Amino acid sequence: MASLMGNVFSQPGFFINNSNIEKWYIENGNLAEEVKKVMNLPEFSAVTRGKIPIEELLPSFHFIDFDNNGVCDLLFSGKISNVFHVFIFFKKGDGYLVSIGEKGSIIQANLPKEDNGLNFSIWKEGCCGDFVNTLTQYVCKSTNNTSYFNVASKSLIYRRTVLPSVRIAKPVSFKITGAANLRSDPFVDDAKAIGGTHTWKGNTLGLYPPDATGTIYAETKDNKNEFWYFVRMNNESGTSIHSNRFLTDDAKEFSGEQDLENCFTYGWIHSKEVELIE
Repeated sequence: MASLMGNVFSQPGFFINNSNIEKWYIENGNLAEEVKKVMNLPEFSAVTRGKIPIEELLPSFHFIDFDNNGVCDLLFSGKISNVFHVFIFFKKGDGYLVSIGEKGSIIQANLPKEDNGLNFSIWKEGCCGDFVNTLTQYVCKSTNNTSYFNVASKSLIYRRTVLPSVRIAKPVSFKITGAANLRSDPFVDDAKAIGGTHTWKGNTLGLYPPDATGTIYAETKDNKNEFWYFVRMNNESGTSIHSNRFLTDDAKEFSGEQDLENCFTYGWIHSKEVELIE
């Protein structure tokens, strides 16, 4: 693996991959007339509260065909009252059904293909303080002439996690050789107090047992010239994870997920604590 020299980091740029959602946009018909049909849908009006004029929202609407059935659906991707939202409206007869209605921004999307619907990921920022960001991957499914989205995976990224700017050429699987700490930064800190609603010490996100598995996406060296890996931990059922970062009620509320131990978790692990899986 090539070393990542330096400390240039970005957030959430590291996760952006093939994010050109504009490739799905379709020029077709009178967009404003179609948007009028979704303005009063309960899921959408609950967010706009019926107080935002269509003219203000219209630039964030686009025709798409998210399931490649030849019928134009609608995508909303933009701000509502200074909060980013994503809505996908499935065309049904002369009206629409809400397929997706989430806070956040689309940062990953596959290119349109004849036999493949839209798969994408939504990045949702933590609210404030020491909460978590979430990255949720959706895949398009079609059954009985109705298309919808399933959640393929949900990942947690602690708000203060240092993110690398460069990925390794090919992700590498690994397993934990002993008990290992997943950390928010590529160095050991078990003493410094970190403030927030729930105060704790150190930069540990979770403690993982032997044989817990994950995937390496980047690496760097610390000031001792030792390697650290930026990883996604596979929080499989039965894997014991001890963390006070993701198990608080506040973290659950802002991530929108009550069982956070079933989510993937990103962070840093020292190279001496892992064994690569070929």
